[in-house]
Amino acid sequence: MSDADKAVTHELTVQRLAGEMFREAAWAALGTFVLGVVVSTVIWGTAGLFGSLIGGAIAIGSSLATLLLMRKTAALDPMFVMVAALGGFMGKLIVLLLAVILLRNQSWLEPKALGITLVATVLVTSFLEARASKRSRSQMVVPASEGP
Repeated sequence: MSDADKAVTHELTVQRLAGEMFREAAWAALGTFVLGVVVSTVIWGTAGLFGSLIGGAIAIGSSLATLLLMRKTAALDPMFVMVAALGGFMGKLIVLLLAVILLRNQSWLEPKALGITLVATVLVTSFLEARASKRSRSQMVVPASEGP
């Protein structure tokens, strides 16, 4: 059975959207991460390398967590999907806060490299995920209602 033969449900719509967002943002996020690592290493040396590796890993992990959360909650009622999205956002903020608090006074990493790589990767990924969402054809169909 092809996708065209299936009844279009909220779950299928969210699953398609998550896939489109991943395909749109994956390579650009990795490219931004690598660029951040190279530039930080050239400017700050080994401390910049470690800072940018941690910042990029947090940024890519948060992006993947968002898409995984979309996939895992797709079968739920749309209201619960939004609650999960808000919870995921709060969880990412807590992880970021903990990382900054725990790593702020470490001499073996450059906090500017961590911050710049983190922000650049998150901005690029978020922009491309939003663009994929806007361009997505999966949202153009009203999901079929269940029941009489």
